[in-house]
Amino acid sequence: MTHYVAYLDEFGHVGQYVSRNHPKYKTHPAFGFAGLILPATEIREFAIYFYKTKCQLLAYDLANDNPRNLPAYQWEKKGSQLYTLRNVTKYEQLRRSTFRLLNHIEKIGGYVFYTGEHKTTDPNAHNSTETFKRQLLQSVRKIDRFCAQNGSTFMLMLDEQRAGNEWRETNVEVCTLAMFEDASEKCRSLIEPPIQAESHLFQTIQCADWICGLIGRLTALSLASDEYSELEPFDRYFADRITKVSMPGSGLEHQKSAEIPAELAE
Repeated sequence: MTHYVAYLDEFGHVGQYVSRNHPKYKTHPAFGFAGLILPATEIREFAIYFYKTKCQLLAYDLANDNPRNLPAYQWEKKGSQLYTLRNVTKYEQLRRSTFRLLNHIEKIGGYVFYTGEHKTTDPNAHNSTETFKRQLLQSVRKIDRFCAQNGSTFMLMLDEQRAGNEWRETNVEVCTLAMFEDASEKCRSLIEPPIQAESHLFQTIQCADWICGLIGRLTALSLASDEYSELEPFDRYFADRITKVSMPGSGLEHQKSAEIPAELAE
């Protein structure tokens, strides 16, 4: 039996969206969770691998964009800042390091994972709180289905959202319901409610944030290609590689179908 640990963060934006050029609702056409899933036996060595990759790739930033003089393991470069259009098109080293990172995840038996929804463009029909809960539960159910089919178990670690105890209580409640609801939907492979982790202490959570940076760009392009056409290099360089290493069941759904159980929404 394999025991996995899933490290997830948010991608896109949980708020209303009409279009990229709308004067008010122009955040992102999707919201969801993304990251990586690793066999527990590989986590320590993977964290070392990611740490070395970060230090080599971002040596200049670490030395010159670190006003608090944090040690390298605590210093973070957010995925949304790293995977900008300029960086991806200009720096071949960034592309190659990302290719190697994705290949390494696959090599050690891990997966990239993402799930989310294409939000309705009617701002009055969008509920941010329900969207957040729904997508967290979809994440749990999809990973649980994968693990159940493979006779495995998993735990879930989420990037800490610094919004007080109410945020954590809501998330724990959602995942606890997933563990103890009716028998037809029970998530038997999830062994504990989610753990909230501070990203500056976990290289694995930092890696999940990098993956969210990529998934956020790729989903914006796929859902609103006319509005985000300049992001085509992300599709050219990363789409096939992400697909190759993604866990079965990863993908987006439309908000109109969001109430369908995750097992039927792939």
